Amino acid sequence: MSILNVEKLSHGFGDRAIFTDVSFRLLKGEHVGFVGANGEGKSTFMNIITGKLMPDEGKIEWSKNVRVGYLDQHAVLEKGQTIRDVLQSAFAFLFDLEAQMNGYYAEMAEADEERMNFLMEETGSIQELLEHHDFYIIDSKVEEIGRALGLTDIGLDKDVTELSGGQRTKVLMGKLLLEKPDILLLDEPTNYLDENHIEWLKRYLIDYENAFILISHDIPFLNSVVNLIYHVENAELNRYVGNYEKFQEVYEMKKAQLEAAYRKQQQEIEDLKDFVARNKARVATRNMAMSRQKKLDKMDVIELAKEKPKPEFNFKEARASGRYIFQTEDLVIGYDKPLSRPLTLSMERGQKIALVGANGIGKPHCSNPSLEKSLPSAAKPHWEIISIPVILSRKRNIPIM
Repeated sequence: MSILNVEKLSHGFGDRAIFTDVSFRLLKGEHVGFVGANGEGKSTFMNIITGKLMPDEGKIEWSKNVRVGYLDQHAVLEKGQTIRDVLQSAFAFLFDLEAQMNGYYAEMAEADEERMNFLMEETGSIQELLEHHDFYIIDSKVEEIGRALGLTDIGLDKDVTELSGGQRTKVLMGKLLLEKPDILLLDEPTNYLDENHIEWLKRYLIDYENAFILISHDIPFLNSVVNLIYHVENAELNRYVGNYEKFQEVYEMKKAQLEAAYRKQQQEIEDLKDFVARNKARVATRNMAMSRQKKLDKMDVIELAKEKPKPEFNFKEARASGRYIFQTEDLVIGYDKPLSRPLTLSMERGQKIALVGANGIGKPHCSNPSLEKSLPSAAKPHWEIISIPVILSRKRNIPIM
């Protein structure tokens, strides 16, 4: 059964075409990966099918009564809402149904026989819906999602306006998954997720019984959860059956075949043009030259996509710094309260440091933007790992609170 049909869609910005006469169909249970280079129109397509953007031409048709869930990382979370409140709001339509059912029960006290039969039928239908959507175990489902995304470690009663960007994304993700819509629309869902939570989301999507469309630059993640690929390139949308690895294999094969056909045709065009040029003026061969010219005029010329320009970066080299890039002594990081014990550490010229740790634990506060100008332009690779809750620097362990 088709959930979504997109027919002859065209859209552009200014004189640049993003889509030209493309079509798309989503069936129940399909797990679709939407791939393509940055700027090709992946997020634009999401905005069009969700109604946030009107296409220049084309038809977008959803099946009736389809519930669509879209991960909007820019959704407004109001002050005073707790994480639990936001997660429970995924079941708002069920609470509305319960209120409607309770109203019917209250009306039964004074209903005549005909009205009573109607009310009994309606309450029975609502009861079935509530049970189907696990209404009576909502609290346990909220706790389950909270644990899976690491939200219970933060505290489900924490105000959402006090959360970091990564924690906020997890809350929105949890709400969306609890809604369990007929189709999930996920645009870079692994942004801000920790490695273990990405693994949980991967397992969840593999077992997800409904359809979803996924945009992601996390290739291993994408490859493991999708069974269809739609590739956006040069204003076209092409469908490939299989995961990302299968798509790459078929795409490269088709590209090689097209390039071979292009070279063969270009050689044929060159030969035909040469024959026409040499023989059109001669009476004996004029008819053959005209025949070759007609063949040239009717030929469907193969065109290769233009190579997209690749960005180049040139950084000016500054004077080499001294031995130390920065040094800290009894540095404490945090907001209204400290996130760390006093830290004494340093970075020497030539070192490369990776800062890792769970979302919301204080990584951004361990860097100082004022030090950027003093960073060296080139150096021998030397890796150190700063890990939270333990910072490892030159064999010293400095614990975080």
